[in-house]
Order: sequence, then C-alpha cells, then structure tokens
Amino acid sequence: MLGRKDQRLSRLLMTGLLIACAPAMASQDKESTPGLLLGGSFERMPVQRFLPGSKRTVLFPARIGRHGEITPLQGDSALTEASWDLFLKESGERAGLLLATIDPRMIRDARGVIQMAVISRDDPMTASCILATGFLQRFSAIFGPELIVAIPARNKIYIFPKLANRLPDISRTITDDYLISPMPVSTELFEISRKGIRTIGDIDPNG
Repeated sequence: MLGRKDQRLSRLLMTGLLIACAPAMASQDKESTPGLLLGGSFERMPVQRFLPGSKRTVLFPARIGRHGEITPLQGDSALTEASWDLFLKESGERAGLLLATIDPRMIRDARGVIQMAVISRDDPMTASCILATGFLQRFSAIFGPELIVAIPARNKIYIFPKLANRLPDISRTITDDYLISPMPVSTELFEISRKGIRTIGDIDPNG
C-alpha cells in the first residue's frame, strides 16, 4: 500500500501537474531546505516515483544541506498531510527562484539560430527547474510549445525544440556528462508541454 508521500508524488506526476512557485512559510529546519529532486532509479530512494513512461529517472523528496548534501526523506518520516503540502510549496518556491536566476548558455549554428540551451549550476536542485511552472513558458518562447530535455545529471539540463533539433550531434556529450557526473540522473529524453512531462526515449540504445 502506498504511503501518503508516495500517493502525493504519484498524483503530482500522473496528472502532469508541475510545481507552482507558491509562497511558503520558513522551513522549521534552518540547516536544510526541502527539495523534490531528480535522480537515477539505481539510487533506490526510500520514497520515489518514476517520471511518466520512464524506466530510469525518478523524482524523490529530500532535504538539502547548506553545502548541497542530500538527505532523502524516509518512508516512515513523520510528516502530516499539512506539512507535506508545505514541503511541496517550499520545494516549488526554491525551484522557481533558482530558475529565475539561471542564465542558460544558448548554442547557435553558423547562421546564429539557437539550436539548444544548456543549464549548468552547482546545485542539486538544478534539474528540478523542469518542474517549475515557469520553465515551459521561458523556453517555449525560444523553442516553441513543446520542448525536448535531457537531464544527464542533477546539475545539468539540455533543452531542445521538439522539431528540427540537433540531438544526434550532441548525444555523445550528454552521455559523457551522465557517465562522469558525481550526481548522475539518466540518458533518457523527456517532452515537456502544456500536458506535462513524459518520457519519449533514451540516448543510450541499451537503456
């Protein structure tokens, strides 16, 4: 039987609902902040849910220390429904604030046309920016209403247009990022649109 946190994570993903950047109360734990993080299924977190259609990428709740250290929430954590709602709000607020301060690197072709955006930040919440409501709005203005993203590590995101993208040219680099990162996620590819997030493939043919 699913616990309360499992059920809420499941609803969050199955409905395609992205985390809203809602105002939140200050965390009771001043030494850490809450975060919904992305990770690889190999990590086997106590509370986790696969992203829709994924075989290798999970979403899990954790607390993040001042130096980026991660403490996953345990399945038996004493969180009431109200405190779990607060956890989600605080996590959403942090992801939204991080997204607002990020300066993506835009990769252009010889004609100056933007081919992709790369987000890299020394913060384990970086990949969680894809969950913020403002993520799609920000990058659809550049790439159109449907985005393709690769998340090789918790601190790196590649963003492409759904059509006429240069994914084959960069797939080796994405795979290398996954292999050498100290906080790898996966080589899966995801589509982000107004319908939510869904897995559409894997750069690794053996994935």
